[in-house]
Amino acid sequence: MSAIPERRRHPRIPVSWAVRISVDDETILGRAEDASRNGLWVTVAPTTALKRGKSCWIDILSEEIGRFTVAGEVRHVAGRRVGLETTRPVPVARLENAEKD
Repeated sequence: MSAIPERRRHPRIPVSWAVRISVDDETILGRAEDASRNGLWVTVAPTTALKRGKSCWIDILSEEIGRFTVAGEVRHVAGRRVGLETTRPVPVARLENAEKD
């Protein structure tokens, strides 16, 4: 039995960021649990609005980085947990450097 190959292009960093996801006419509140240069793993309230392939806007409030907004696409849904790929890099470089120190 072989291991599943890693598909991520960038390492994940543990975070605890408040997020607001806007998809169609619905706003979903949640919390990002980890982030990478082009993605977020988020826990949200139960919803049917987030389906694989859906485009969305993601507003993020981070104590470390501040507030920022990125466009994204839903790539994975597992119950209340959602994987989002962002179209613009998430500014995690400072967090990556802090993790190495």
